[in-house]
Amino acid sequence: MQIENILTQISGAQNNVELVQSKLFQVQKVQLHPNISGFESPLSYGVYKTTGGRPLGVMGQQFEPMQPQDFLDSIIHTVHECGANLDLNTLEFKEFNGGESIEFSVKLPSLEFTNKAGFFDETQNRLTFSTSYNGTKSSSISLYTYRMICSNGMMGWAMQSALKGKNTIGGKAKVLTYCNEVVKIATESLVYSERLKALDSININSSQIEAFKLKLLGYNKASLLAGEKPETKKFNILDKINESIELEFSRTGATAFGLLQGITHYTNHVANGSKTISDEEYIRFFQGAKMNDKAQELVFQM
Repeated sequence: MQIENILTQISGAQNNVELVQSKLFQVQKVQLHPNISGFESPLSYGVYKTTGGRPLGVMGQQFEPMQPQDFLDSIIHTVHECGANLDLNTLEFKEFNGGESIEFSVKLPSLEFTNKAGFFDETQNRLTFSTSYNGTKSSSISLYTYRMICSNGMMGWAMQSALKGKNTIGGKAKVLTYCNEVVKIATESLVYSERLKALDSININSSQIEAFKLKLLGYNKASLLAGEKPETKKFNILDKINESIELEFSRTGATAFGLLQGITHYTNHVANGSKTISDEEYIRFFQGAKMNDKAQELVFQM
C-alpha cells in the first residue's frame, strides 16, 4: 500500500506528519579521494546532507544511508499494518549533533501516581525509532522517559531492540516493517512503568545510599577518605550528586524512586560540562546515558 493511501486512512494525523516531513533533510554518499601523493588511502565515503557542510560520518563502501523520509515511511507503514495503538498526532522528529543521529518518536501511555512525598508524579513515555549516519548507532527502537516534575529524561533500562533494516546496501533493500519490535517495546513499557512506580514504595536509608554510590561510581566518601591521594574532582562530583539526591528526596521522599531521580537530575542538569554537546545528547549517547543505565540496574535490585 502506498504511503499516501495509508496517510489518508489515519484520521487527524496527516497534518502533523506533513509538519514532521517539512523538518527532514536528505543525505548523499560522496567518495573521499586521497589528496597526498604517494600515500594510499582506504576506499571511504562521506555521508553529507545534500545541502552540503561537514560530513555526518565517514563510512565504508557497503554503507548505504537510509533517507530520513524512507525511515519515516516505514514507521507509518508499521503503525497502519500492525494495528499498533500509536497516535501519529504525537509524532516528533529530532536530529542530534547536526544530523549525525536522527530520531522519530511517538507518545505511549504515561506513568501517573502520587508519590511518597504526596506530590503528583507524571512520567511521559515515548517510543523512539533512531538511526545514525556516523556508524555509532544502528537502527533501533527503544523507550524514552521524561519526568514532568523535574524535566529528567532517560532511556528505559533494557528497553531497546535492533530494527531489521540497516544502513547497508542489503539492509536498506529490505522491507522495513517493525511490527514485532513495536509490540514488544510498547507492551514492556507498561511493565516498566509499574516497576518504576514500585520503587516509590521502597524506603532507603543512608547506608543503602552510600552502598549505591559506591557501586554506581566505584567510590563514595568513605572510600575516598580511606585513600592515600587527594581526590578533589571526585569529592566535587559526590557533592553535586548529593545535592541532586536531596533535591529529589524533597519532592519524592527518601525512596528508591527518589534515588534514581537524584541521579537522573544530576545527569540531565549538572554533569554535562561540554560546550558542544547538548544535555539531551549527553543523556542519550554519552556518559549520562551510561550512568542512568547503571543507576536503573542498581535501583531495580533493591
